Amino acid sequence: APTPRPSPPPQERATKISHGNTAAHATQHGDPVLSKICASIAGDEARHERAYQKIIDELFRLDPSGTMLAFNHMMHQQIVMPAHLMDDGVHAALNKTASGRLFKDFSSVAQTTGTYTGHDYVAIMEFLIKHWKIETMTGLTPEAQAAQEAVCLLLTKMRKLMVLQDRRIAARKPNMVKFSWAQGREVPVGPI
Repeated sequence: APTPRPSPPPQERATKISHGNTAAHATQHGDPVLSKICASIAGDEARHERAYQKIIDELFRLDPSGTMLAFNHMMHQQIVMPAHLMDDGVHAALNKTASGRLFKDFSSVAQTTGTYTGHDYVAIMEFLIKHWKIETMTGLTPEAQAAQEAVCLLLTKMRKLMVLQDRRIAARKPNMVKFSWAQGREVPVGPI
């Protein structure tokens, strides 16, 4: 049988978290309309996440080894957000940098403001590993057992990387970056 390809519940959970946090920021800064919009999107993402989790639950029930291989593959590819290629056509010129930095700078703002952080990514991994009982799953093929170990090792590695990242962020001053959608104002962005 072909190896199942899980849909991306990590991406749905990440989007739910980031939009939920953006809603909270909007409320803090007095924009109830933006808060309501972002909260609604977070709710939609939560529903998508539950649907994907149920699909993967069933895949693990039907083909635990194939699904474990696919899950390992997906987690080692890392979760790429759909906006990673975004470009407003002016960011590079506005900041006198190479093109292609908009998403990186945007991600840095998200990290700096706590909207979505590397710790959130680790928490998503922890949640999924616990939800699907990855660490204790038995009856897997040797290849799937290796994939199971690789996923658990990846989680350990990501936790260590977050400690290093926290130290790096604490040790460096944030850069100032201009964003066109903030009327060209400078926004502090920390290292990521």
